[in-house]
Amino acid sequence: MKKVILIILVVLSQNIFSQNITDTVTKEVCDCISSKSDKLKDLKGSDLELQLGLCILASYTKHQEEVKKQYGDVVGKEKAMEKLGEEIGMKMVTVCPETLMLIAGASDEFTDTEETEQLEGKIVEIKTEQFVSILLKDKNSRTHSFLLLNYFDSASLFTENAIKKNDTVIITYQEQELYDPKSKEFRYFKVIKGLEK
Repeated sequence: MKKVILIILVVLSQNIFSQNITDTVTKEVCDCISSKSDKLKDLKGSDLELQLGLCILASYTKHQEEVKKQYGDVVGKEKAMEKLGEEIGMKMVTVCPETLMLIAGASDEFTDTEETEQLEGKIVEIKTEQFVSILLKDKNSRTHSFLLLNYFDSASLFTENAIKKNDTVIITYQEQELYDPKSKEFRYFKVIKGLEK
């Protein structure tokens, strides 16, 4: 009976200890981010992630031994670092939600401002293979190929067969680097982000 109680106490103390180190690191990360909040308002995407990473690294450095006990050596180990980052992120929801929203808001803003272009022309062909390709001839008689990969608001024009060969359309697209299995290399493709008839 004494052994069972001892094992329960050890397990509980390890769980409490691990929660305490995660709480400590989370609080320090929140404080670090909050102290930089004026600078962070102007940052976007990867710059913002870099600042968050620096704050996590600063706290990790202070508590390296305790973190190692909980997560193992996280430096250079992607899965362990992800687990630590996820737990810190989850704790940030309760410890400093306004800081987390600042980070999330800036990340969304960065994602939404990715450059798109538009091209008007006549549909020459619609190819349905593994993915849908729409070939469009512009006003200069130049043919462009567009991929339909993701959902977008006006995708129903395609899915409900509202566009056909010889229709004039405006395609909003974004160039994305994707792997081309035919040429066995990465290259840029025009990916459709919107359709107008």
